[in-house]
Amino acid sequence: MKNFQLVLLVVFLTVPSTFFTDEVDDAEEVIVIASRIPTLASDVIGSVESISSAELEAQMVNGLEQVVRYMPGVSAHNESQYGRSLTEDVHVRGIHGGAIFLIDGIRISDSYTGYGRDTVDVDLLKKVEIMKGPSSVEYGSDGLAGTIAYFTKDPEDLVKDGKFMSITTSYIEKNKQEKVNLLAAYDKESTSGLIQLVDRSLEETKLHKDFSLKANPMEGDQQSIFGKLNIELPNESKLTFVADLQEWESEWVINSEQGFIYFPTPRSISSSSGDDEGSRERFSISLNLSNKNALYDSAEINYYTQETEQSQITVQNQVSFFGGMQAPPTPTMRIRDFDFNQSIDGFSFEAYKSAGDYQMIYGLDIEDTETERPRMLTEINLITGTATNVVDGEIYPNKTFPDSETKRKALFFNNRFGLFDSSVLTLGFRYDDYELNTSPDLLLSNANILNYQISNTEDSAFTFKLGYLQDLSENLTGFVQYAEGFKAPNYETSNTVFTNYLYFYTVTPNPNLSSEESDTIEIGLRGSGENDSWELAMYRSEVEGFIHPEAVGFSRGLGIYQYQNAENVEIQGIEFDYERSLTEQLSFNLAAAISSGDLFEDNEKHPLPEIDPRELILGLNWIPSDKFSLQAMLTISGKSEDNLEEVCLNNDCWSRVQTSGYSLLDLFASYIPNENLEFRVAVENVTDKKYLRWASVSELPENDEELDLYGQNGRSISASFKYIF
Repeated sequence: MKNFQLVLLVVFLTVPSTFFTDEVDDAEEVIVIASRIPTLASDVIGSVESISSAELEAQMVNGLEQVVRYMPGVSAHNESQYGRSLTEDVHVRGIHGGAIFLIDGIRISDSYTGYGRDTVDVDLLKKVEIMKGPSSVEYGSDGLAGTIAYFTKDPEDLVKDGKFMSITTSYIEKNKQEKVNLLAAYDKESTSGLIQLVDRSLEETKLHKDFSLKANPMEGDQQSIFGKLNIELPNESKLTFVADLQEWESEWVINSEQGFIYFPTPRSISSSSGDDEGSRERFSISLNLSNKNALYDSAEINYYTQETEQSQITVQNQVSFFGGMQAPPTPTMRIRDFDFNQSIDGFSFEAYKSAGDYQMIYGLDIEDTETERPRMLTEINLITGTATNVVDGEIYPNKTFPDSETKRKALFFNNRFGLFDSSVLTLGFRYDDYELNTSPDLLLSNANILNYQISNTEDSAFTFKLGYLQDLSENLTGFVQYAEGFKAPNYETSNTVFTNYLYFYTVTPNPNLSSEESDTIEIGLRGSGENDSWELAMYRSEVEGFIHPEAVGFSRGLGIYQYQNAENVEIQGIEFDYERSLTEQLSFNLAAAISSGDLFEDNEKHPLPEIDPRELILGLNWIPSDKFSLQAMLTISGKSEDNLEEVCLNNDCWSRVQTSGYSLLDLFASYIPNENLEFRVAVENVTDKKYLRWASVSELPENDEELDLYGQNGRSISASFKYIF
C-alpha cells in the first residue's frame, strides 16, 4: 500500500507546469447527474465518471461489468446462483448496494438473489454517468454511495440531412455472442423519432482454462425494441414518448449441481437443467416546457411506468434414499420455479430557473413500487407419480418476504450560484417520505412457520449537500463538498423470514431496523492545460446504522440470523485521474484508487470486506489518422486484505476467500474507411491471465466448492461491423 501511494505521489508531483497555463477545450463535456443542473465537467463539484456512446462502441461494451471496468472506485459484483453468473450489483467506494440505478431519470428494477442488473441494453445508450458519493439529495433513498445513470439516444444525436439508418453486427468469442442492431431515425419540421431493434444470441461465458470447474453450458437470446417520438409544440415546448421493451431467455445445463448430497435426505443428482426468462417494459411520456415565466425558465413533467418479470425454472433428475443408504433408491424429479416481479409507476416535475448568478432546479418525485417473490418447488416420485410440496423441511409454494408496496414522495431543491468571478457555491436539500406496506398471505405463512412479526415501515429523511468550487489560478481549480445519503430498510432487510428445522437455522424479520445514513466529505483539485488534464479527489465517508446480515443467537435448536444495524462504518480513500496528449496522434491516461474501511460494532473494529483492493489503470491511445485508432488499457489490481472477518453461514464459520493481485491488458482497434463503414476489433485479457475479481467473491468462504464459477474468462477476441445508409 505504501509503495502504491508513493508511485501516485511521484506522478502527481511530476505533473508538468503546463497544467496551469492554457484554456479549457470549448467542446467540454456537460454533466447532468451531479446536481440535475447541466454543468461543464470542469465545474462539477464532486467526482463523476462518464462514458460516451463513442467509448461504449470503441470498447465494445456489452453490459454493466464492462461499463465500470476502467473506473477506479467502482466495481461490478457478479453473482452465481444455481450456477448462473450475473452482474448483480456494483460497489461504489466500498459500499455494496448503495447506488441508485436510473434510465432517463427513471429507477430501474431492483436486483435480487439470482437476478442481475443487466436489464438495460447498452446499445440503446448515448452516455452513462456515475456519481461517486452520496446522491440522496438529487435522487432519494438508496443513494448512500452514488448513482448510475443511463441516458438513451435521441434522434438529434444521429440525424444528418433529415434521416439516419444503420445496421451493426458483432461477435464476441468468450460467450459466442452474435448480435444484430438495426437503428433508424428521422427529423422533420415538427416531429423527430427513432427506433432501435437489437437481437442477440449467446452462450455461457467461458472461464479461464486453468480453473478446475467449467462454466455451466447455456444457450440464450435477448431481444429489445426501443422507440422515441418527439413532437414540437408551440412556445418551443416538446412532448416525448418512449417505449423500451426487452425480453430474454436462457437455457442452462447446470453441471455444478450434479453429484451426491448427504443432507438432509441422501440423494444423487444425475442431471439439472434451467430455464431463465425475463422481460422489462418501460413506457414514459414527458412534457418539456420552455415558456419562460416568473416560476421557471424551463420545466419538465414526466409520467412513467415500468414492469419487470423474471423467473428461474430448474428441473433436477435424481435418485433419493428416503429410508437411508441401506434402502433401495427411489427415482425422483424436482421442479423449482422461483420468480421476482416488480412494477414501478411514477410522476416527476422539475423546473429550472436562472436569475443573475443563480441557477436553481426544484421539483417533486412521486413513485410507487410493488414487489413480489413467489417460490415453488415440487418433488415427484417417478415410480408412484406422487408429488409433494414439502421438500427439505420447507413448505411450498412460499414467499420469504411479503408482497410489498414501496411509496416514495419527495421535494428537492438545488441551487448553484457564483459568489465571485472565480468561485461557485452549491446548495441542495431534499425531503423524502418513505412507506413500506406489506400484504402477508398464505404463501408467506408457509415460510413464516414460527409466526414472526411482519411490520410496515414509515420513515422520512432530510438530506443536505453543500459544495464550494474555487479557481486557484487560470487552470487550477479546487473543490470541497459535504453530502448526505439515506437508505430506508427495504422489503428484504425488514421482513425476510424463513425457518428450516432440517438445516437448524431461522431468519427473522427486524421491525426495529433503522435507516442507513451516510455523511461524506470530499476534497478535490483539478488542473488542465493545452495537452494535459488531471483530477485528484480525497474522501471520507461514515455510514451510521449500516445494514448487514448477522448471526444473532441460538434458540430452540436453531441458529438465528437477522438483518441488523451496525454502529458505524468508516471509509476513506484517494482517487487520481490524469490525461496527457503526447503528440497529435498519441495520448496517455492514468487512473488510480486506494481505499480502506472499517465496520464498528460492539466496541470492536473489523475491516470492511467490500473495500476493493488498490487499483491502477493505464491507457494508451493512438490515432494516426481519421480512419484508424488503437487503444491499449492495462489494469493492475492489488491483492485482497489479509485477516478479514470470517464468513458465517448455516451455524458455522469459515475463513474468507483471498484473491491475489493481477494485471490485465486489453486492446481495442477501429478502422473507419469512410462515413458509411466502421470496423472494430477487441482483444480482452491479451496475456490470458487467470484471476478472480474481489467484488465478485468478497462474501464467500475460501472453501466454497463453486468458487471457480465466479472466475473470469481468458483471452477473448471480439469484432463488429457497422454500415450507415
